[in-house]
Amino acid sequence: MLLLALSIPVTLMLLSGVLFLSSVAEQRFLSPRAVVLSTVRARRSTPEYTEALVAKQFEELLNRSR
Repeated sequence: MLLLALSIPVTLMLLSGVLFLSSVAEQRFLSPRAVVLSTVRARRSTPEYTEALVAKQFEELLNRSR
């Protein structure tokens, strides 16, 4: 009975933890800003490539806001 009583709170805590970690990962690694910054910081990327990527991300953000 005790195991059943603890399983629901533990499950809720685990789900909350997974949602929190996925939110952090999205903001730090998958957001448009993070993609642009990682491209700008890359040593092998040319200015033309960086400019094209920034323009593409900007267009996608503009289309989402409409």
